[in-house]
Amino acid sequence: MRRAWDRGEFNIGLATGPGPSGLVVADLDLRPHREELSMRACAFCSIVAGDAPATVVRRWKSVIAIRPRRGGVNDGHVLVIPHQHVTDVGTDPAVAATAMAAAAELASELPACNVITSKGRTASQTVFHLHIHIVPRREGDNLPLPWTPQQEAEQTTKETHV
Repeated sequence: MRRAWDRGEFNIGLATGPGPSGLVVADLDLRPHREELSMRACAFCSIVAGDAPATVVRRWKSVIAIRPRRGGVNDGHVLVIPHQHVTDVGTDPAVAATAMAAAAELASELPACNVITSKGRTASQTVFHLHIHIVPRREGDNLPLPWTPQQEAEQTTKETHV
């Protein structure tokens, strides 16, 4: 179920004065400020702004590449993130193209890799700021993709039944 916030229908009741219960509630419509509020809560925006720690691998004019906070799915896993907050690869094609060019530059330095981004919850997107995964691959690394918790649970179940 999508929340009101996700649908852009977010209003806040604001206590402004006396009423039946001692308060009068007025609607404060935050829809015009939704993007700004989302950016304030965005972990990647905080990293880009220098307000949150990250291991920066490379910087471009409008894009950074960082190591995932928990180390990633293998050695060398990198996230490419545009400075501008866009929700996903389809939100702003120009920003997506700039980020993809940076990702391609990193990918060109590897003998084999996956270059992955997701658009929407159904496609396993969990952080709603465009980011591109560069995942180096090695022969026999046995890394299943996508690396979802459901897939990990399924693999664990298979291993315990063998």
